[in-house]
Amino acid sequence: MTTPLTRSIAVRPFALIVAIFMTIELTPIFEVTMAFAAIPTLMGAFKADASAISWVITIFLLTGAGTAAISGRLGDIYGRKKILIILMLISAAGSIISVITGNLEGVLIGRALQGTSAGLFPLLIGVAREVAPPSKVSVLISLTSGIGLIGGSLGGVAAGILLGAGGWRSMFIASAILAIVSILVALALPKSVVAVAERGRVDVLGGILMAPAIAAILYGFTTSRTEGASPLVVGLIVIGALLFTFWVVWELRIKNPMFNLRLFRKRSLVLALVATAFVSLGILSAPSLLTPILQQSPTKLPVGLGLTPTQAGLYGLISGAIAFILSPVAGRVAGRFGGKLILALGALLGTLGYSGFFISTHSLPLSIVSIVFGSVGSVFLTISIPIVIVENVSARDTSEAVGLIFTVGRTLFSAIGTAIIGVVLASSTVPGTTAPTISSWNAGIIFIVITGAVAFAAAMTFRKSTPMDRRGAVIEALVEVEEGARNVEAPAASH
Repeated sequence: MTTPLTRSIAVRPFALIVAIFMTIELTPIFEVTMAFAAIPTLMGAFKADASAISWVITIFLLTGAGTAAISGRLGDIYGRKKILIILMLISAAGSIISVITGNLEGVLIGRALQGTSAGLFPLLIGVAREVAPPSKVSVLISLTSGIGLIGGSLGGVAAGILLGAGGWRSMFIASAILAIVSILVALALPKSVVAVAERGRVDVLGGILMAPAIAAILYGFTTSRTEGASPLVVGLIVIGALLFTFWVVWELRIKNPMFNLRLFRKRSLVLALVATAFVSLGILSAPSLLTPILQQSPTKLPVGLGLTPTQAGLYGLISGAIAFILSPVAGRVAGRFGGKLILALGALLGTLGYSGFFISTHSLPLSIVSIVFGSVGSVFLTISIPIVIVENVSARDTSEAVGLIFTVGRTLFSAIGTAIIGVVLASSTVPGTTAPTISSWNAGIIFIVITGAVAFAAAMTFRKSTPMDRRGAVIEALVEVEEGARNVEAPAASH
């Protein structure tokens, strides 16, 4: 089936689209991983302690969460390609500001601007439904998501090389170049299509309230790792929760909300949010704490393999490569049978993988197997949740739904999960050290197993939806726009 609109759109080769998506997605991945690699270097360069330098990561997450929420909606209204390019320009400007200013304050401003790149992923998922037929959307999503794991490993290695060769400025120069390259390749994307019915009065208050509400909650849980349940932490979380509640009520009451929360009337989207929350609390949070402790702690401690950071990075690269190779397979299976299957499989593999940490505290072979299972499970989860969302929303609502449910949900609940796991591990430590004892280590793993089990249960309760491979060969977004245009023109013609 073809229509006047679909015939007028120049279709790009699928391999070119894949290359464009993967290049663009590398920008936020590198900007995240480079900061972790640069923490010791920045502490020395600016004579600052870990608490001050941690803002390099925190401020990126705060602006990223807010941007991901609003950019998806703006892309759905005004065109995703346009918003993609604007976000990458802001990100590139952040890198340049960090280099030019040369002080910690300037770097923090730059990192805040770089955080806008977190909004790229939901926009790309929306673009996927504009440039690829349904049968290829799942594979495109899987490759875009899969590049995250291998890209993160490579990004850490690249950042280490840059820091050693040219100092911290070279790292920001590289991120600016990557953002500019991403802008250039994004220009090759077709012009975005925008549904006629989506043009309307912008809900300014709804757009303003969302970001500070999420930022307050996120910063509260992030800070709790070092300050515990201090008045500041509790106050931020309470204020954020109140703002968020008011925002929800506001968005549900007005006629043209910035965020269409009525989408959550669909049971499948509520379950997608539940699955996102629980995998982010456990399986997706584990690599940031448990894996480094297991790999790099001394062997004399209850938990530790005594690996160097380079050795740990190499094993991480291997597991990431395996997961990336399997990602298009997961995409094809999800396209044929639905994202629910891969979501359940990802939760199962991730839970089994990190359960292996019970018995691999001093066994390198067992730890490698466990980490590979955990990595494959993680990439399956990051592939399947966006696919499940895509299966259950219209093309015009895709970026908004993915941004709210997956990107913001993952960022927020990962911060909460990391804080909880950190508290659990610190509940019992080896005397004279900060290293966890076997009891607190096992308690942390039990937490991950429980959250993984809940996510698996949520996946199994999804109602069956039409897999992407069974939706025909016509690009869905184009058909929706044409149908919307006809619906707008029909009343006018009758008069």
